Amino acid sequence: MSAAAIARLPYDRRRVMTEYLDALRSRGEDTQLVESAIAAWDEHGQDPIDENCRFAAQAVAAALAELGYDRAVLDRLEICSVARQAISAAGQAYGDGSALIRISDALFAFAHLYSSHLAYARVKESALASLRAVFRRNMRDESGLDEVLLTASLRFSALHQRVLGGAMTPVLALGEAQQADADRYLTHCLRFVVAHEYGHVLLGHSAAAAGVASCSGDPRWETEADELALRTVVHAQRGHGPGTALHAGLGALLAIVVVHFAERALYVHRGSTHPPAAERQERLVRSLPPHVALLVRRYGETLMALTDRAADFTLRAGAVPWQPVLEHPRVVRHALWDDYRDDITRYAEIQSGAPDRLASALRALGTRHGTAVPAGAESMLSGRPRNGLRLWGLADPRIEEITDPALPLSFWALLEDIRESLPVVGSAPAEVMELALHAATLTQHVLMKETRR
Repeated sequence: MSAAAIARLPYDRRRVMTEYLDALRSRGEDTQLVESAIAAWDEHGQDPIDENCRFAAQAVAAALAELGYDRAVLDRLEICSVARQAISAAGQAYGDGSALIRISDALFAFAHLYSSHLAYARVKESALASLRAVFRRNMRDESGLDEVLLTASLRFSALHQRVLGGAMTPVLALGEAQQADADRYLTHCLRFVVAHEYGHVLLGHSAAAAGVASCSGDPRWETEADELALRTVVHAQRGHGPGTALHAGLGALLAIVVVHFAERALYVHRGSTHPPAAERQERLVRSLPPHVALLVRRYGETLMALTDRAADFTLRAGAVPWQPVLEHPRVVRHALWDDYRDDITRYAEIQSGAPDRLASALRALGTRHGTAVPAGAESMLSGRPRNGLRLWGLADPRIEEITDPALPLSFWALLEDIRESLPVVGSAPAEVMELALHAATLTQHVLMKETRR
């Protein structure tokens, strides 16, 4: 990445990780996971996610140049990964003709999860098992996906990201051939995301003007960016691999599903962003060759249904039993999960609470801290979110941002804002988290009711 691009990042990733580690230590919380991540980073010698970004960007730029786009313009487009991004992926153009594409860590993690499950469903370790899989797909119209495990894994990943702010996904144990297949899906998925964001800049969409995020929600622009992204991914696959046209088509499908999951599961409101995923998926299918389109449609319908269930954190949502995923024989066991399993279970219970129950818990938990915490809960229940947030200590400019449905708001950002501002000085970290999570969940219900009637 160039010095100009680095200067435009709002932070240095490793410094942010170190500061986060220091904050965990000051609150007396478990630091092993973050310490392990920093150690792996140092051992690798560079940011491993940025390395994946760079490989995807190189293939996309080469394909776009071969499709007739100006290489000098492409060379001024750069890409980086960011933690806790306000949106899953976005491009920002600058007056000097350059642009910086940002992709969130969560999107990478979810793409890896979907790719692994798709490869496990499609590639078997014996010829007989492969024939059985083909029979299920073609004769019984079955995907071969472990739908229960995938839904549970998505739910766990969303819970972890929403509450703890970090991307953590259960990893499937794959055979050599399955891992190679998963890598192909992941490669084309990332290429599609990068090419879509490049497309906004190359196609001159006004939302990609200096200082403005590119995903505007304009249906025509998004359709144009998707069409260019698909042409780019298919061309790159034909000329440089990996895999087949089906890998490219399914990878593009995963890109649409991954962005949909990230924006639906992690956000209270998403501002102006991509159009409905079902529309994007249908346009993708219509653009593919018939033999590829058939399987992409089948997998798309199944993946979208599972995704919508796992991503639903509204009151109408039914329970998603995510806990068994941590002990599933196909999932690579992570020792750190056991350290905070009870915490995640408790956090999940709070997030499924009805507004009156959340307010009641805030009244009980916040009594010894004075009147602000219970009073804020009452304001929320009466439909006055601005007053509630003000009582919880948030400043007016931030309150305006939080309550503006045109701006993206992640649940984790809302939770951190409330946790840092609650008037509960001197309380134990676990108690502050308990209060903040109740408050953020109550706020989410109120804001979603206002904007999604």
